[in-house]
Amino acid sequence: MNSKHQSNAIWATMREPNYWRYVVGNGLSLIGTWMQRIAVGWLTWELTHSPTWLGLIAMADFFPVVFMGPLGGALADRYSRIRIMVLSQIVAAACAISMFGLSISGALTEWHLAIFTFLTGLALGLNQASRMALAPSLVPRELLTTAIAINSMVFNGARFVGPMISTAVISLWSIHYSFLINAVSYTALIIALLTLNIERREHRGSQGSSRSIIDDIGEGFIFIKNHLPIRLVIVVMTMSALCLRPVVDLLPGLTSDVFGKGADEFAILTASFGVGAIGGGFWMARWVGIEDQPVVALWGVIGSVGAGIAMVATTSYGVALPFTVAAGFAMVVSGIGMQSTLQLVTPPSMRGRVLSLYGVIHIGGAGIGAFVLGLAAEFMGLRLPIVGAAVIGAIIWYAVWRKRLVIVDSLKSETLGPQ
Repeated sequence: MNSKHQSNAIWATMREPNYWRYVVGNGLSLIGTWMQRIAVGWLTWELTHSPTWLGLIAMADFFPVVFMGPLGGALADRYSRIRIMVLSQIVAAACAISMFGLSISGALTEWHLAIFTFLTGLALGLNQASRMALAPSLVPRELLTTAIAINSMVFNGARFVGPMISTAVISLWSIHYSFLINAVSYTALIIALLTLNIERREHRGSQGSSRSIIDDIGEGFIFIKNHLPIRLVIVVMTMSALCLRPVVDLLPGLTSDVFGKGADEFAILTASFGVGAIGGGFWMARWVGIEDQPVVALWGVIGSVGAGIAMVATTSYGVALPFTVAAGFAMVVSGIGMQSTLQLVTPPSMRGRVLSLYGVIHIGGAGIGAFVLGLAAEFMGLRLPIVGAAVIGAIIWYAVWRKRLVIVDSLKSETLGPQ
């Protein structure tokens, strides 16, 4: 397939019955999720005024993926991915209702936010591999990159819409109701998942019923260790998660301490990142080339480096806004390119476990990075740690860029195979 943009790829993907049902349900659920994240981030800042606490909350949200991800990957290669996802949505909804009750009663503390955010992270960490591994079952191979890009557009569309609705909820009622709306929104995805018409398979992953889950997890790590193209993708993914993406989680502190603004401007800054991310997703959704996905992803990474440095090089809120949009665009382009590459070079029997590592790095790594940068910001301010991390990221990017043809060549020989 030639490397060019095709607008009809988006339309063809959205006409797939299973895919559009999933996208609608997931989109509604994600709007609620982003409303809750705005509420958690701002309430944490109001209660503590501490960059360390912002990093801690981010780590509580994302770090559970680190130890739940491998288990979720092994389960996704063995059992029903839909059942795993439904269970995780139910647990997350229960946590949202609990935070709403504590918040509206005035009993909510930063420790409550951390605990329930952590429990939600556990549920969604178990869900992560199943969610990503489900994509090839929803669309044909030639539409996979477009489907991943549309998923990203939906996610970042929710990043835009969620904060806007959250701002309206705060103005009209109270920030507490963001938790309640999120709890209700989980039912949309549950309904969509239960209505998918996907062929059941007796067994995914490793052959032989005597194998344990631990054996399956270990087999996944061995496979990744012995697969050079996948290792290279994972290296640049790890760098991006630790060094570049944490700037998003530190936006409340940047809004208040660097730009001197409040909750409304924080929501707008978060939404601006979402606007750029939607643009990046739309651009990638029309990109039908397969073999050049790694190169596009690497250009997105270096774009993220430049945008992140430019965003914190100014104290002007207005000047920072367009760079926030650029950062959203570049980060999404790199993320879609890397996930598409992993999906395309990984055999179906290993997909859940490989993609679980993607989730561990993409989500858990960002939480660790946010915590470390937040801790450093207590002593140096927010701007210097962000710039230093970006410089380290540029060095690692160059090392992987020099070996990019190894990844490109793997896409010429690998196929998705049976789902």
